[in-house]
Amino acid sequence: MLSTLHAAKGLEWDHVFLAGDSDGVLPMGNDIEEERRLFYVGLTRAKSELNLSYSGAPSPFLEGII
Repeated sequence: MLSTLHAAKGLEWDHVFLAGDSDGVLPMGNDIEEERRLFYVGLTRAKSELNLSYSGAPSPFLEGII
């Protein structure tokens, strides 16, 4: 299933792929804290496996995770 982070709230999947976790892409908007909360939603949707991907420099949200 393909989903947005907004639509993923309250749902869980065995395997989750969060693509585009690159600096300049995430965060992208002006509301950094809201984007951080949405990223947390994505991170916590995986029951058993979480895959993160980025190109170039990783998002600052990935500090301490990778």
